[in-house]
Amino acid sequence: MDLHARSIFLKNVDTSPNPTRAITIGANNMQKPTQCALVLGAHGSLAAPDSNQPLYDLADSISATDIFSAVTPAFLNGDPLMTNFLAHLPEGDVVIVPAMTSVGYYLQSVIPKRIAENPNHQQCRIFISPVVGMHKRIAGLAAARIDATMTADGMRTDDTTVVLVGHGTRRNANSCKSTYDLLDQLKQLRPELTFEIAFLDQDPEAEAVAQKIDTPHTVVIPFLISRGPHTTVDIPEAFGLDAGPEVEFPNRKQTDHVDGHRICICDLPIGMYPEIADLCIELALAELKNGTPVTLPTLEPLT
Repeated sequence: MDLHARSIFLKNVDTSPNPTRAITIGANNMQKPTQCALVLGAHGSLAAPDSNQPLYDLADSISATDIFSAVTPAFLNGDPLMTNFLAHLPEGDVVIVPAMTSVGYYLQSVIPKRIAENPNHQQCRIFISPVVGMHKRIAGLAAARIDATMTADGMRTDDTTVVLVGHGTRRNANSCKSTYDLLDQLKQLRPELTFEIAFLDQDPEAEAVAQKIDTPHTVVIPFLISRGPHTTVDIPEAFGLDAGPEVEFPNRKQTDHVDGHRICICDLPIGMYPEIADLCIELALAELKNGTPVTLPTLEPLT
């Protein structure tokens, strides 16, 4: 991929609080930052390259208008790397929007050190916004997709369980907090529904949660950023869905029983919602307006 071709420009942005649809407004209604690039900071994957493609697509969506001087992802695992992405950007400020779902191990312990490995990083001001997965509109967007999914398949509130699946990690107790917070928000928005929470790397694990569901229908909401092995293999296998790198979303399976049919649907990862581009823009502009440049750690010199 030609990294220089990934300079992207934005014109029309959705900053509407309405969680059910994107509303495009003119760029002249926004204050355009002076020579500032937006970077989508992501974990990425080298083992499953398709995991990174949605981040390139997200960058392309953001860069379709004229707000930032350049837009690119930067990966812990992928191209461009978090250790050298500044070399591909024009001069000026940089605002990093973490394409993540929590303030956990990687954001707190890994990413600042990787950014500090960029040569000449002292020559620009670097801002880091809140993570996109914790944006206040995520719960409303997820609730709207749950409603649409259930309506399309004629699911009733009394015969459906909604499972929110987060990544989690046993290395950082704080990483699961945002998943529990989102669960609480969904329960407040849709108190009539039955919800369960599950994780991929901590208890309660997805497979165990799937086995205890006793309603005919299940809707799975992956609280994850991208497609890849977690959403195309791990979650589908836990819930008895088709699995593999070619899986498309929503991933749906219907089985017939003597007492009727049963449906399980796994929706898009939240990071692939169409509205996520607008949320990234909103977070970036707010950080540039109200935030302060980060102080990166000083790296020990190599000996």
